Amino acid sequence: MGSAKYVVLSIIASINLISLNADEFDDDGFGGEEEIKIVKQEAKKDYSVYGNIKASTSYNNVKNKGISSAKLSTNTHFDYSINDNLKFKSTINAYVDNQTDIKDDNDIDLNEAYLRAKISSKIDFTIGRQIVVWGKSDNIRITDIINPMDLSTPGMTDIKDLRLGRFMTKLDYATSRTWNLSAIVLHENRYSTMAKKGSDYYIPMRFPSKPNNNIDNTGFAFSASANLQGSDIAIYASNDYVDNKIYKTNMLGFAYNIVKGSYLFKTEAAYFDNYDSDLVNSKIDALAGIEYTGFTDTTISFEVANKNEQIQYALRATKSYINNTLDLTLLYNAYGKDLDEGAFVRVWADYDISDKFTSSLGFIQYQGAKNTQWEAWKDNDRLFASLAYNF
Repeated sequence: MGSAKYVVLSIIASINLISLNADEFDDDGFGGEEEIKIVKQEAKKDYSVYGNIKASTSYNNVKNKGISSAKLSTNTHFDYSINDNLKFKSTINAYVDNQTDIKDDNDIDLNEAYLRAKISSKIDFTIGRQIVVWGKSDNIRITDIINPMDLSTPGMTDIKDLRLGRFMTKLDYATSRTWNLSAIVLHENRYSTMAKKGSDYYIPMRFPSKPNNNIDNTGFAFSASANLQGSDIAIYASNDYVDNKIYKTNMLGFAYNIVKGSYLFKTEAAYFDNYDSDLVNSKIDALAGIEYTGFTDTTISFEVANKNEQIQYALRATKSYINNTLDLTLLYNAYGKDLDEGAFVRVWADYDISDKFTSSLGFIQYQGAKNTQWEAWKDNDRLFASLAYNF
């Protein structure tokens, strides 16, 4: 088969050469000598496997608690192109943690597993466990309500790495180069995970069992988003169960970003109508934020929100060094109008050792507040470090 392929390529190259140089023939024969180069093309892979294997640890420096975690984890992605119009993707998260007081602290989670079909140049159909990101904030969730989160280690991880997939059916329609519409049917009721008994973050609280995954408990969601010149806008609507609650809510929200020079202005708002529960009133959550990138290799952002009738602040600053291989970040997240209802500050450095290895080193400090969960977490200040191999 290899020699036959080589002959076919030679014939095609010869035909192209003759057609390109037909006008260069003269009475004496060929015009000039041409060199024929045969390039052997490798077959394109239909699949890809990528992700990381990470070793991480944390040391609780309060009340001599010592090492709180020594974890080995992996985040593995598998993409498979069945054909040009049909693709499959999955993400598996797994870990084992041997230094906590939790018995058999290990887990394997199929966080994503979906099939995406391109119906036409403007329509995509996706079914399976997926992650859908709503809203514009990187630190505070207002309209970003589709996916639950892993809340087992509060403040230790950014929102973008905490979302848990849900089984859903999604239809995306691109009306033009500007607007995109999405209609979603939420088949799976999955709630956020909290700290297990034995964890430094464990609080003995009773959470309701999640509703059964049946037709009566199915959720629905819709979004319309657009990338405009210098700005982004999105409109959201949903009917779904409230995270870790036993009642549904209607939500209508919007998000808007606009760039002005080195400034990015953010706004989000959501109205929640808890229509099937007389115990909870309707409410409006809102956020405003600003991000500045005018300093070299530096990003500074500040956000303030009124969420669940509580004021929340988030200040983040990131500075890059050594040709953007070292990022130093500070995140301060506080609750209460007067910053007196709990808070944490996390400072860490991410360093790209090479294309394959990345590392992180930092610390987090908690501020307690009476009658809040932060009071239970105030003795969890810790140092943390990790080393990851990327494949």
